Amino acid sequence: MKTQSVASDEALIERARGGNSSAFGELVRRHSSRVYGMSFKVLKNREDAEDNLQNAFCKAYGKIQQFEGKSQFSTWLMRIAINEALMMLRKRRSEGTVSAAGDWETEDQESKGSFRDLHADPERQCLTKELAALALETLHPTLKDTFMLQIGEGWTSRELAQALEVTKETVKSRMFRARATMRQHLETISKRESMALPS
Repeated sequence: MKTQSVASDEALIERARGGNSSAFGELVRRHSSRVYGMSFKVLKNREDAEDNLQNAFCKAYGKIQQFEGKSQFSTWLMRIAINEALMMLRKRRSEGTVSAAGDWETEDQESKGSFRDLHADPERQCLTKELAALALETLHPTLKDTFMLQIGEGWTSRELAQALEVTKETVKSRMFRARATMRQHLETISKRESMALPS
């Protein structure tokens, strides 16, 4: 019992891959508090956070053979949990993704107002949000999750860095790349629309 309690994550993972459920149970006990904390922060609801905790560990158990050890197990697990939480958030709040995407430019002081017209008619505002949501879907999952948590859920760079086990500079870099990718996508659409207009 004592040996198992001090076993490394790597040793427990190897046992779990071999079908040792108690080894995976130890991984659950070791990381559940952090996963629950992140889940509650995203979902803001105790029941949903508990459901997400179970979903994340169920998925991790099913994919344990795919874990290659290139990152910390906790990082891999948190990524699964974040994905599950964001999926639950989208289901619970069907327009949440569009809303967050539609407001993304408010965080970008360098290009504030580039794609948003505060005096636009409702139809134009709706279209802008839809385009922004489509641009969000073009992002790499890592960039998309970081963007959604910071812009959509209000996480700080420090909180994201702690949750994802990266530096604040990495978080800022991901946010910069996410905005640049979305901006480029929107500019491409804009040029395409302009070229399609009859002269």
